Amino acid sequence: MSVTRFGVSWAKVRTATWRCRRGLAASVLSSLVLISVLSIANWYMAQEARLGILHFPTSCLQSQRNFVSATSLLHLFQFADAEAVYTDIAKRDPDCAMAYWGIAMSRLRNPLYEWPDANDVAVARRALHSAVDARSANARERDYLAAVGLLFDSAAAMDWHRRAVAYANAMERVAAQYPEDQEATLFYALALNVVAALVDKAPAHQTRAAELLLQVFAEQADHPGIEHYLTYCLGHARFRPKPFERAQMTTPTQRILLGAFALITLCGLGLFMIFTSDLRPGAGSTAPIGGPFVLIAGDGAVVTDRTFRGRWMLVYFGYTHCPDVCPTTLLAVTKALEQLGPLATEVQPIFVTLDPERDTPAIMADYTQAFDTRIVGLTGKLSEIAAVAKQYRVFFKKVVTGDGSDYFMDHSSYVFLMGRDGRYVTLFTRDQIEATDAFAVRLRELLTTSPQRDDKTTTLGAVDIVVIADTKCM
Repeated sequence: MSVTRFGVSWAKVRTATWRCRRGLAASVLSSLVLISVLSIANWYMAQEARLGILHFPTSCLQSQRNFVSATSLLHLFQFADAEAVYTDIAKRDPDCAMAYWGIAMSRLRNPLYEWPDANDVAVARRALHSAVDARSANARERDYLAAVGLLFDSAAAMDWHRRAVAYANAMERVAAQYPEDQEATLFYALALNVVAALVDKAPAHQTRAAELLLQVFAEQADHPGIEHYLTYCLGHARFRPKPFERAQMTTPTQRILLGAFALITLCGLGLFMIFTSDLRPGAGSTAPIGGPFVLIAGDGAVVTDRTFRGRWMLVYFGYTHCPDVCPTTLLAVTKALEQLGPLATEVQPIFVTLDPERDTPAIMADYTQAFDTRIVGLTGKLSEIAAVAKQYRVFFKKVVTGDGSDYFMDHSSYVFLMGRDGRYVTLFTRDQIEATDAFAVRLRELLTTSPQRDDKTTTLGAVDIVVIADTKCM
């Protein structure tokens, strides 16, 4: 009889194994199933992560998944790929009216570059004509179609400027009528930005567009358009969309496997939704920009939002290792303060770091003083910084370099003006900030005409300037 190292005979081991064969087989089978499910889930999430997360329900139930994928491609500026998917939906489901909307929007492309040519207009008009007979469309979807129809209407003898204004007005009505539809709000914001570009960067339109986009992305941080729209559309023209490889739509076999995965996880997902139902997005959609904070100043003192109460605030979010946007913005703020003259005594510029790992209080103090002694640098724990950034709708993420030895912070760029009561007043985009003279003029108007200004006050409070650095500090 053979004996193992620990004195147990192989015969006993074989006997025990035989007796437990069913349990062992079940365990092995369960492990294989689990590994398969996790592999499918990993593949599925990897595919979907490339397209972000988008919520855009339509009446085209059998094509909903592909419609969302196509719209994600549209937001990623992959117009040809988006149109190909929309066209495929229209062929498979001719009654899907929103598929024709997607074709038209794909032909609109990016009007900030150039307007559609004659061929684009012809394709869009044919698609919108086909949408008239499509039976799968509710009132909301008909409103979408009517709005984009104003851009390509053959009967209206209008130039692109007037068409863009008409489209923006129509999308404003859609967004107002369907406040739960954040895609409507997003497309309205983009329309406003196009109108702003046509009238030489109209501050009011651009500011409103930025506010709407920040509202949407505060709810949908993984939206596919977040980086492009916050940086390129409302940032600087040099920013270009990242290359994107077209993702293959799922095959029937893949859908069966995904269906099996969905069935397995249905119970767990249901329990998860029950226990987290009170955490779902929605409550914050109407929340104002800004909020309370507790951070550390350059001298080590603890400061809160109430420390600056009674003064206006200009608040800027960036980081000291930022090679371009942050120093440019701080310099623009400094020059604007100089142009304000005596009125600048009412202004308190604030620079909040998005990189607390490297930006200690001492480093923040040295950095801000290099620009202007009036600028207050604030830092804190990463969780505290993240909380403040969320309140101000600041997009940021840590991006590690190729060799892993260094990193930079990718972040959005806005200067937020907060009132003397700590409430949000307005914001300035990067283009508005870089136009220093116009920035100073606008700031002066706000300080002298705002209802929050109390001319009877003998001691004027400083203005708090909240600045959020531009995405793509590279």
